Amino acid sequence: YGFFGIFFALYGKQWYQRRVRELFEHIEMMPQEKVELAEKAKEKERRKNLREEKKEQQRLHNEERVRKALERAKADPKVQTGKRLVFRSKPPEVQKKKTDIVDKKNDEYEELAYYFS
Repeated sequence: YGFFGIFFALYGKQWYQRRVRELFEHIEMMPQEKVELAEKAKEKERRKNLREEKKEQQRLHNEERVRKALERAKADPKVQTGKRLVFRSKPPEVQKKKTDIVDKKNDEYEELAYYFS
């Protein structure tokens, strides 16, 4: 950071506080009318900048809209063929009871085969 980095690390906060205090004292010594005129001018400039920024954002937004519209216009039309799909109800689920019965029978046969063989 060099000299300025070290200077700011050591004296930065104190230096800024002293400088701000000096500026406020200087403002208090100035005629009140001049201060008010300067504040009004600053506020006017700030509002002007905000308006310009808003106009620029609106212009960019409109350009983006126009670009997207041109892309849609240049794109090939989507031709739909055949009938339109219609939503149908879900088919009933397969009952699992039958498989459970088959599994129980297999278990019984295995048990019988184990004990009687």
